[in-house]
Formats: sequence, structure tokens, C-alpha cells
Amino acid sequence: MLSHEYETLLIVRPDIEDAAVFGIAEKVEAVLTENGGHILDREDWGKRKLSYPIKKHQKGHYIRMNYLSPAELVAEIERRIRIEDDVVRFMTVRLADAVDVPTRIEQAAVQRAQREEEMKRRAAEAALGIEGDDEDDFGGGDDDDDDDVVGGEGR
Repeated sequence: MLSHEYETLLIVRPDIEDAAVFGIAEKVEAVLTENGGHILDREDWGKRKLSYPIKKHQKGHYIRMNYLSPAELVAEIERRIRIEDDVVRFMTVRLADAVDVPTRIEQAAVQRAQREEEMKRRAAEAALGIEGDDEDDFGGGDDDDDDDVVGGEGR
């Protein structure tokens, strides 16, 4: 059976307990695995401020799920999400078509392991009071603008 890679982002009411939030995610995962899908990753982003109020809530509990499934299964997953009263918004995006399932599952396991290792490293640095390298900063070059005079005369 042909599988595609999808990502679903759930925004759950902020006033419910964490156990109920994880219960919603578990229900979605159960529907997925029972019908031939494969969970690649699930991330709990926690409570964040919404861009605009939704059902009188200023914040929402975000959960991101990345999975492989046949196209028909996405409709069933979204139907089950709509039934949940505590989910205020959700969105599903197809990331890739016709994915090689075993290869993608292995890649996802490697990515998860790398992310967990990075989180452990950052936690250890934070415990020691060491500031980590921000290699992801833009520019990465010379921050001193005194040397960057272009064209004939200085300032």
C-alpha cells in the first residue's frame, strides 16, 4: 500500500490537564497505527500564545505529530480530531508523496536520537551555566561594521 508522509499540528485548550492532552494525542496515534500508519515523531510544544483569540482562549497547548499513512486514513484521523471538544484547531499537511516506509522510519529514528542528544547537551550546559554556540545565527561573519567600508573614502 502506498504511504505518504504527513504532519498534523493540534492546538488543544490550555485549561485542561496535561494528561488529557496526551490522551488526545494517544487516541490519534491509536487510530493511525490500527489502520496501517506509522508514527515517525511526536513533539509537545507546550502552551503558547495564540495569534488571535480562539473560543475566548489566548493560549493553546500545541502538539506536532509526524507520520506515514495512506491518503484515505487522513480523512478518518481528521474526523476523529473534529469529534474532540478540547481541540480548538488542527491542521494536516502532506510533506512527501510515495515514501519508502522502512527507509523513512529509520531516518526518523536517527533524527529523534540526534534531537534527544542535542537536548541533553543543552540541558547539561544550562546546568553548568555555559552558554551554547549559536551556530544557527544569521550572518555568522564579522559583526564589527568598522571594517566594511565600500568604495573610496571612509566615513
